[in-house]
Amino acid sequence: MSKQLQLTIARVDSPVFAGSVISVTVPGSEGEMTILANHAPLMTALKGGVITVRKEDGSSEKFSLTSGTLEVSQNQVTILL
Repeated sequence: MSKQLQLTIARVDSPVFAGSVISVTVPGSEGEMTILANHAPLMTALKGGVITVRKEDGSSEKFSLTSGTLEVSQNQVTILL
């Protein structure tokens, strides 16, 4: 099984991030959650906070958001800000 998943973070007017990652941690409406490869399908609202993206090389990137939605399906994560 792959240890990576495809992540897309986008705003209505432009893409923010797209690529393969090891994990993504988001501020879910019910609390913080981390999505890993092969996660079960999920759709949830996001509240304000920080998205943390962990890459295969060990580095991480952070993105702030005020609200958004997250969808997980077939090893792909899409976050709309």
